[in-house]
Amino acid sequence: MIAFFRSVYPANHPLQQRMFWNWQYGDKAYGRSFISLDENGDITGHVGASFAGGVAWIINVYLLESCRGKGVLRELYGLARQYHPLAATAANAAGLGLYRNMGWIRYHDLIRLVKINPNMQNASAELICSPAAVAVDDLVATDTHYFRQPGIKGVLFDDGTRAVSQDAVGGLRICDFDDASTMESLAWEKGYHWVDYITSWNDMKLKYLEAQHWMPDRLSVIPWRLNPVEFNYFCDITFLSEEPLDKKFVVHRSYSDHGRVGSLK
Repeated sequence: MIAFFRSVYPANHPLQQRMFWNWQYGDKAYGRSFISLDENGDITGHVGASFAGGVAWIINVYLLESCRGKGVLRELYGLARQYHPLAATAANAAGLGLYRNMGWIRYHDLIRLVKINPNMQNASAELICSPAAVAVDDLVATDTHYFRQPGIKGVLFDDGTRAVSQDAVGGLRICDFDDASTMESLAWEKGYHWVDYITSWNDMKLKYLEAQHWMPDRLSVIPWRLNPVEFNYFCDITFLSEEPLDKKFVVHRSYSDHGRVGSLK
């Protein structure tokens, strides 16, 4: 599998690393990798699914060109469906075309709100996204599968706020919080330059952040792609499912792969 991934994914892609593959697909409670083989036993395709929220999130799809149009992907998707209903985020143009042909449902794109530390309101994007000198080693948590992801530093604050500390680019990526004002204060006290929160459009917590003057990332200078940093690239994360999801279903940062580390170097 590692050799196959190295042949189809770019250098530093997380799945190029065995430890990451083991985290993503090594425990059937959290994900599975479904593969197709040719008559010689060589791998010809792969559908990777991450399990979270009672859903099988399709996060990696690749099929050799010689095997396309033969129903192979349909069979691989069928294997994933045996675990949970299917959904996806962050589908690229090819993926959107595939899901349209498969009759999937597309929802409002995920919403990403951001806020910059008031002490850095007039700073440049480069400075805002520069390393933040924060001391959070005593807050590091590994009690969830998401926080055990290679390359991610999960932190748990005393008030219950959970976040990913991406201090190399100045940011605190919020996963869970109860009180928006308290969460912000903790971030600024630690010395983070900015905070963000990504979720589905129906998450009622968005209104509390908006009341605290959080803004869509496109109205800010903090790019979505931060590992590595790509300035002026903002959040465009799609959200789809094969069958209708409950109207109260909220997409957590840890679901699918939009909250996954970008690269491992």
